[in-house]
Order: sequence, then C-alpha cells, then structure tokens
Amino acid sequence: MKIKVLMKSYSFKEVLDNQLREKGLESDLVDMNRPLDQQISDAEVIVNGPTKLDSETIDMCPKLVLVHQAGIGYDNVDVDYCTSRSIHVANVPLANSIAVAEHTLFLMIYLAKNIHAAEGSLMKRKTPGGMGSELYGKTLLIIGLGSSGTEVARRAKAFGMKVLAITKDPILDGSGKPGWEKPYFADEIKGPESLKEYLSIADYISLHLPLNTETEGLIGGKELELMKKSAYLVNVARGPIVDKQAMFNALIEKRISGAAFDVFWDEPARPDDKFLKLENFVLTPHIAGWTRESVEAIAGVIAANIARVVDGKTPLTLVNKAL
Repeated sequence: MKIKVLMKSYSFKEVLDNQLREKGLESDLVDMNRPLDQQISDAEVIVNGPTKLDSETIDMCPKLVLVHQAGIGYDNVDVDYCTSRSIHVANVPLANSIAVAEHTLFLMIYLAKNIHAAEGSLMKRKTPGGMGSELYGKTLLIIGLGSSGTEVARRAKAFGMKVLAITKDPILDGSGKPGWEKPYFADEIKGPESLKEYLSIADYISLHLPLNTETEGLIGGKELELMKKSAYLVNVARGPIVDKQAMFNALIEKRISGAAFDVFWDEPARPDDKFLKLENFVLTPHIAGWTRESVEAIAGVIAANIARVVDGKTPLTLVNKAL
C-alpha cells in the first residue's frame, strides 16, 4: 500500500509511521517544493493537510482509494469528485478538540491582557499605556457547538464567563436552555436565527464551525457592525468564514477592539500582509490543534482507517455520503 503524506511536517510522518509499522505499513513524505505529479502518481492513500485536492490533483493518482485529512476540516478536498471515482474520504473529527479549545482560551487571554501592545512597549523600553481586562464576568458567544466548541465552553465556565452558543438544529427545552442530558456547558443555546441577537451582547465571539456554502462569509460587515466596540473576535475554524475586507475595515476603524486568528484566508499568510501590520490583530500559524497529544491521537485514527481500507473495509470516519 503506497501511502503519501502531503504535509511539511516530518515529525508527523514519524508519529504516523510508528502507528503504521504495527500494521506492516509505512508512509512516504512528499516534497512540497517539487511537482506533485512526479511523487504521487503511485499513491493509493494520501494523508493530507492543507493542500487543495481538486479533480486535477486527484487525477494524478489513478490507484487512489483513500484521501485522509489530518484533522476535522475537509473543505480543501473535492469530496464529490472523489465519490464519483469511488475514493474514500475520511477525517479526524475529535482528536484535537482539547488542543483547539486550549488555544482558543490562550488567544482570548492574550487579547484580554493586551499582550500584543505590551510586547511592543517592552521592545521600546516603554511602560505599557493600556490596561488589560479579565475574562471573569464577560459573555462569550461560541458559534458552532461541536466537539471543540463544547470544550471551549467547559473551560470558559471555569473562568467565570457567561457562555452563549449558536449551533445548527439545537435541542432545547423551550426556553433556550439545553434540553439534553449531555453537558454542553453553555448557559443558553439557540439556532442560527438568533445570531444577530447574540452578536450584539457578546464580549468575545469564537468561531468553531466548518467552512461550506452556508458558513462562507458568515461574519461580514453587517455582523461586525452588530458587535460591541469593546468586543473581540476569535477564529480557530477557517479564514473565509469571516469576510476579509469587512474584518480589516472593522479593525482599522476600531469598530471592535480586536481579533485573534489561528487561520487565515490564504495560508500561509504573507509576511507583508496588511493584517499583520495592525496592532489589534493577532495571528498564529494554524497550530491550535497541533500538540504532541493530538498528533498521536490523529495518527492513531488515520492508521486504523488505512488498515481498514487494506482489509477491504470502510473507514470509521468516512466523509463521503453516497459511496
């Protein structure tokens, strides 16, 4: 079984191979600085990160039977085309939720404590002019109450925050309160129709939803206008969920206090991008879900699914709906 890893991380390949060798398998790391067609033409399995796998790229691999994303998102894979070619597409939906949640709280604290400005003052040997704030008593709006959103809610409650959530098809008891036994840690949960209401009262808004036709541009100029001037936006989901120009305008005009992203519109971000020159914008390089613990868990899921495909079985975390 030819397994090609389309990622720049050799350390990830090592962790994956430790899992694969137990099953008599091993992977090859693709050199992303060389043409792909010369390296993946014999691939039966592609383990993919952020690389865009469109029909042209998929057609480079006539033997391909499985595309496995190394994370929950698969918006960069043409799933319909894979389905038409009977290629399985799988993801890893739960393994990095704690890592993403911890990173989200880190970004919130970073914004609250005004660390960005303090770092600049430190380098100039000046006393910081602005004070930070506390998360305690603030209202957090989580948009997308999946596994990572739920873990963020759990941690935010420990900080003494009020937690609101917007999620698709919520199960409620009629009053906006969770109507199920499973703890989701939110004080109130509503459907997408209540987004505008919640945006206007939240101190922090955190995005935890997939990128698709429904969510692209979900946070645009009108939504940013609804936010408090003192509010912050955190995005650990996908860049295009937020309208780029509207976000820039809101930040440069100080219509919101700031934003912290772990994702960008075109990754990796160019060092000269206009956003990186803003004092009220913080960017980390898509590392929220990338920890030793999460990578071990991700590799375990991928290795198990590859072994199932080798045995003629369906991956446990199959994305295709009609394969």
